[in-house]
This record gives sequence, structure tokens and C-alpha cells, in this order.
Amino acid sequence: MVSIRILLVDDDEFVLKALRRELAAVLGGGPERSEIEALSSPREALSRAREVEYDVVIADYGMPEMDGVQFLKTFQGIQPDAARIVLSGQLDRDKLSEAINHTRIYRFVGKPWTDVALASAVTQAVAYRKAIVDNRRLAQAYQEKYGKAPPQGGERRYHILVVDDDESVLRAVGRELSQRTRFGELYSVLYREAHPSARLDARTFRFVTEVCTSPRDALEWAEDTEYDVVIADYRMPNMDGIGLLENLRRRRPDTGRILLSGEADVSALMHAVNRAEIFCFLEKPWSEFELRTAVIQAISWRNLILENRKIGDAMS
Repeated sequence: MVSIRILLVDDDEFVLKALRRELAAVLGGGPERSEIEALSSPREALSRAREVEYDVVIADYGMPEMDGVQFLKTFQGIQPDAARIVLSGQLDRDKLSEAINHTRIYRFVGKPWTDVALASAVTQAVAYRKAIVDNRRLAQAYQEKYGKAPPQGGERRYHILVVDDDESVLRAVGRELSQRTRFGELYSVLYREAHPSARLDARTFRFVTEVCTSPRDALEWAEDTEYDVVIADYRMPNMDGIGLLENLRRRRPDTGRILLSGEADVSALMHAVNRAEIFCFLEKPWSEFELRTAVIQAISWRNLILENRKIGDAMS
């Protein structure tokens, strides 16, 4: 039985073959068997989308028949719940922000991509899509039972913990997360993705960031504070980032877990996914936009998980 269906769209056959080969290597085995379809024509892909439901669609930005953003915007109208990823080396920061904020593209993967970045983006997209689909199913069941929509979250502050033995990394992450540019706007877009009728703007999103140089201290802090997101470096003395996030998963299973590293490969990433169930993997050096996007998407995923559980408990 196929658990994950992925559609690849690129006018370059060599790119399609490379994408298909790398994704098959990462997603092809295990209990969640994947089916990967590759098409070189955006119009043919849109026609196919009317026949087959996909979990994830990855489209190149620079296609002569139709650019990737326009294609994914049209694809959204056909399959609104599919996670949409743009693949390109051409977008600048402003166009990237616009693509994500205004066409609801889930993630951007640059060319040339790394196998870790590609695998991470797809695994995150699948997890996020599942949370959205579950949320809508539960909300519909709640409304049918009680005749009203389930309550939704409002304004709150989100707590982020960053763990790295390198204080320069801690300062960089803290500095970049403290910038407010488009940060709340992106959260609003993701929230409306799950709750189309919601009234929410950027002012409802606020956060506080704490930093820690010791994984063991971080676990002690997590006993007393329920963090929304924990970002941990892969290489640290005494306990690596996977070990920290695995321990955190046992204690705080709903916390968004992000692994940060410049050394890990796909096997390490899959290890982190299987053991620590990380939501996201960020490569060093990261871009400011990649960091913000990962944190916001982890928060949005966590909120959906908590909301789904709350609705389920209310109906039991």
C-alpha cells in the first residue's frame, strides 16, 4: 500500500531523474512506501492532479511553459492540502518571501540542492500535511456532533530554546529570531492554511528565545518549561543533538524539534527522524529566512498537533 505520493515537475529530464533517484533512496523503504511520479510538462501535471491525489508536489521555478509559482498556485486550487515545494536557484529573497506568503508554498529548495536539504524538506512537508488533514477531519466531526466549530487558539507567546556549545551560534540564532520582519506574517499564512476562516494577523504572534550551552541543562530546563520549539546542534560534547532531541521527545512529545548541523548526511538525518522524530533539519550555514521559516513551520505543526488532541479529547 502506498502511503506517500510525490509529484515532481521540471522541464529538465536530468533533474527529474536525479530528484526521483534521491527521493526513492530516502523514502522508498520502510513502512511508509512512496510512489514518485515525474512529469516535464506543468500543464500535463495539472491534468494529472485532477485524477490522482498527492501528498507533496515539487516544481521547478524556471519552466518555459509555466513558472513554478504559477503552477503551484493553480495546483493549490485543485489539491489545496498537498504540500507545495519550489525548486530553483533563481529566486531572490523578496521573491522567495512573496512566493511563500502569497501563494502558500510550503518550502523552497535551492539549486544545486543537497540530499539532506531535499530529504528534510519532503519529510517535513509530509508531517505538516498530515497534521492539517487530521485537523480538518476532526474539526468537521466536531461540528457535525456539536453543531459548531471547535475553539481555536488566540494570541500567545511562543518559547524557543536553542542548544549549542558554540556561543557564537547561539548569538547568531538569537539575533536572527529577534527580527520581526515577515515573521508573524508567515505564521498568519500557515495558520490560515489550516483554518481558512480564521481572523489572525501578525500581531498575534510573539515569541521569547532562551539559549543553553549544555544538553543536560537543556533537558533539566525542559522539565520546568514547556518549550514550543527546541533547536539543537548535532555535534556537542557529552550528548549530541540527536540524543538530546530523543530524550526531549520522551519528556515533551509535542515540542517542535529542529536539528542544526554542518556535518550530518542523509543517514544521520534519517537516524534523527526515526529516533528523535525531528520536525526539521537545518544545514550550517543557514540563511536567516530558512531559520525563520523552519521555526514558524515547527510552531504551526505543534499547534495543529495540540489542537487535534484537544478536539479528540472533547469528542471522546
